[in-house]
Amino acid sequence: MIPRTQDIQPEANGAAHAPDSSERFTHMPGNSPLTATLDLATEVAARYDISDLSGLLASARALSGGEEISVAVLGRFKAGKSSFLNHFLGRSFLPVGVVPVTAAVTVIRFGTHEEARVHHRDGRDTQVSLDVIGSYISEKENPENAKEVGLITVELPELRRFRGLQFVDTPGLDSALSHNTEASLAWLPNVGLALVAVSVDPPLSQRDIDLLKSLYQYTPKVAVLLTKADLLSERELAEVTGYVHAQLSRNFPGTPQVFPYSTKPGFERFREALEAELAGGTLERFAEERDSILTRKVDTLLCALNDYLALSLKSAEMLQSEREALNEQLLGEKEALADVKAVIRLLVQNAAAGARDSVSHRLEAYQADLDRTLLEAFESEFPKWTKSLGTMLRSFEDWLEDALRGELTELSVRHRDSFLEPWHTARKQILRALQQFRDRLSDSTMRGFGVPLRTTETEIDAVEPRTPNIRVGRVFDRNWELLSPILPVWTIKAVVRRHFARTIPYLVEQNLSRLTTQWEESINVPLFGVEKEAKRRLDELMATVERLVGSGSKKRTPQLRVDLERIEAARKSLVAETAG
Repeated sequence: MIPRTQDIQPEANGAAHAPDSSERFTHMPGNSPLTATLDLATEVAARYDISDLSGLLASARALSGGEEISVAVLGRFKAGKSSFLNHFLGRSFLPVGVVPVTAAVTVIRFGTHEEARVHHRDGRDTQVSLDVIGSYISEKENPENAKEVGLITVELPELRRFRGLQFVDTPGLDSALSHNTEASLAWLPNVGLALVAVSVDPPLSQRDIDLLKSLYQYTPKVAVLLTKADLLSERELAEVTGYVHAQLSRNFPGTPQVFPYSTKPGFERFREALEAELAGGTLERFAEERDSILTRKVDTLLCALNDYLALSLKSAEMLQSEREALNEQLLGEKEALADVKAVIRLLVQNAAAGARDSVSHRLEAYQADLDRTLLEAFESEFPKWTKSLGTMLRSFEDWLEDALRGELTELSVRHRDSFLEPWHTARKQILRALQQFRDRLSDSTMRGFGVPLRTTETEIDAVEPRTPNIRVGRVFDRNWELLSPILPVWTIKAVVRRHFARTIPYLVEQNLSRLTTQWEESINVPLFGVEKEAKRRLDELMATVERLVGSGSKKRTPQLRVDLERIEAARKSLVAETAG
């Protein structure tokens, strides 16, 4: 599990310094209205064992004690997230590149002295110099996060103007390396203010819209960072910005802000505008911003608790014969639950069965092109390997391994979305099935008890399939090298060249088949994980409702009424504070 920032405290700052606007915010007092309301929600959920709300409770509790607001920069691979942070913060220490680079979440905040610390998943912390953190962040130097980095924290004295904010660099959400997606999704519940980096080319995809929708579950403070604005003329930038605003207004009730940005000289006005909003806006309104985010979470909690307790109270007030009749009605919903699970199982099985054919069909279409590309490259490389037979064998094997890995990785990157189509389709269908069951259960409680369950199915934060490691098997038996001292190169050069050339198409076909199998395994394992999580949620929801209905008794009626009154009063207080 990736450590939360709240669990990693900066060193105490005893140094004297000039006061600044960022020092106006303080730790949320334990007796603040929001904290008291959250305590109430926690107490009531525990009293009635409403486990269906445990995830939302944990997220709200983590936010309530924070002294910093996390400004998380999220978005697609190559959207310019790391480049933006390097430029915006004035220090180029985050690795950037044309291939997926960021492999681990990095948190950057103000500190009295420069420090970089690597927090490993096994609990170890290692202090490192700033100039080597790339070896932990970079996908090239830390492939598949082999170093088991949970989080990297960087503290910089020059960020005093941002004291109270922590900037979070996240891996690309749709790079070919989906363990990066896992790291980014794990961070989402900690988001305070989200900057979704969107390149001007293309300027907002459906994946970006889906990400924004996911973020709104955790915070109302979401903005779009329109990167690479220097690629457009003023007229084109205005047109793209207008297009993005229009798309956002169609999808969200409160249109997120849009901040054009460029790291190139001559576009400093974009940086100044964003800094004014963060330093002069968010920090000036620190307590207000944090409370706004927490209020969203707490109000959702109170609404759900109210419905659950109203259901239990209605059950307690019924005659035993009525309750038994309604329990029979819920038993019918439990039978429907088995049908929903069967549907989910079928969805997963169909998606898993079609994954291999889908991947294989697309990869096979590139076999002829791969053969031609590698053969052409081979013809230019082979003349460099004529020192000895051993040199030719080793050089060909090393070259072909690198060339195949590069070509197959590029194919995986280019067609990742199409490869993952069965996965995305199945997950959406499963979420729809979950919500339909929630709606059906709500209708049932409304008919039987006069109480709906206004619950919305949240996104399943399941790990997207990993892009497989490209593995190329040994090309030749190394025993051939024993012949190298006794076979002059000029006598065998033509034969070896023809043999190498005939070998390339065979190895292309072999490794395309291997890649197909790797993608199949990569897709199917998480698919079955989504099925397991969906069934767990269904069981948890049904068990919560059964407990609340079944435990309803005259003895519990006074406590239920008291708790409902407390929840209603807390909601009115929240509304009044928000309006004020």
